[in-house]
Amino acid sequence: MSYKNRDGISESGVMWDDLRFPASAVNPPGAASDPDIDPTDGCWLFDPGSTELLFFQVQFPHKWKLESIVSPHVHWHKTTSATGNVAWRMRYQIAKLGDVYPGTWTDLGIKTTSIITDNDTAGEHLLTELGDIDMTGIDSVSAMMKVEIARIGGDGGDGYGADAKLLEFDIHYQIDSWGSRNEYIK
Repeated sequence: MSYKNRDGISESGVMWDDLRFPASAVNPPGAASDPDIDPTDGCWLFDPGSTELLFFQVQFPHKWKLESIVSPHVHWHKTTSATGNVAWRMRYQIAKLGDVYPGTWTDLGIKTTSIITDNDTAGEHLLTELGDIDMTGIDSVSAMMKVEIARIGGDGGDGYGADAKLLEFDIHYQIDSWGSRNEYIK
């Protein structure tokens, strides 16, 4: 069976799936920069005037195609029908089993564009891609990634003057097997 990758190139036996982190299932770090929780649905509300952030811990599944790119993104919506972009940022650290996490974060930069046309409508489901991550060298199962997701309120690219509601953070990843043949080796 043949599938097409993100560039439309056919790759035999490769499929995509999501590593999912619903906003209602995330615990904040307890810092002053935590977003608020919407009591009506448990999702996180990111303020327009400051940098607010959440952290996620990701373990890559055994079915992930080792060393293939991964594509993180946020699902979110506006809470009012006002105009303006929202500035999202992702930083991360990756370590294989037995490796030491790097002392610094890799920053994917600030992203303000939804892949869905933003009609400036409250509650419209939007998706912002945060950038592909080159996983070359991550060649073993059970690699872990520490993730920081932030709205950079007050950034010049963030002109939306109300809360942005995070619905979910997830990572698209390629699959080339049902899992690994051994517990810690693919």
